[in-house]
Amino acid sequence: MSIFISYYRRKEGKMNTQLKLNKASMKEYTLITDLLIESAKWLKAKGSKQWNGILEGKDNHDTKSAIERGDVFYFTKGDALAGMCILWNKQSSWDQELWGVDKSDHYFYLHRLAINRHYSGQGIAMEILTEVEKYSKSKGKKEIRLDCIADNKVLNALYQNAGFNFFKTIYQHDAGEQIADFNLYKLDC
Repeated sequence: MSIFISYYRRKEGKMNTQLKLNKASMKEYTLITDLLIESAKWLKAKGSKQWNGILEGKDNHDTKSAIERGDVFYFTKGDALAGMCILWNKQSSWDQELWGVDKSDHYFYLHRLAINRHYSGQGIAMEILTEVEKYSKSKGKKEIRLDCIADNKVLNALYQNAGFNFFKTIYQHDAGEQIADFNLYKLDC
C-alpha cells in the first residue's frame, strides 16, 4: 500500500493533516481501483462476501464512468490517500430497487466508502462522512442516501453515529454477490 502513502508528496515539504476532499479525474483511476481492491481483500479476509465482485474483475459501479461524470471523490490527509467514495447525483438501478424510482436531483446516493487501511481506527470514515455532508449542502442537496448490509454492526453504527437516520430494512435482496438484508439510511442536509 505504499502507493497510497507516497502518491501525494507535497514539494514544499509541509505536512497538512486536515482531511481534504478531492474530485477524482482519470489520472486517479488506478489509485481509486487499487484502494477498492485492497478494501475488497480486507472484507474477504474478515469473512464478508461484500465487494467480492471487485476481486473477480467486476465493476458494477462502473467506476471509470463515475469518475468521468464527476461522481467519485478521494480524500487526502497530509501526503496520503485516506479514502474514497462515490456520490451519485442520479439513482443507479440498484438505488431504484432499494429506494424506489426518483427522477429528481435532490439526493446524493453514497456508495463505495473505502478507507486506506493505514488509517483504520483513526476516525477517518467519520471525517469523510462530515466532508461529504458539507459538500452535499454546498450543492443544495436535501439528503444523502445510502444502503448498508444489515449484519455489519460496525458499519451500521458508523452511519448512525455520523447522524444518518435509519429508514428501513430491505429483506433478502439479491446483491449479486449474496442475498442479504440491507438497511437504508438517510441524512438531511
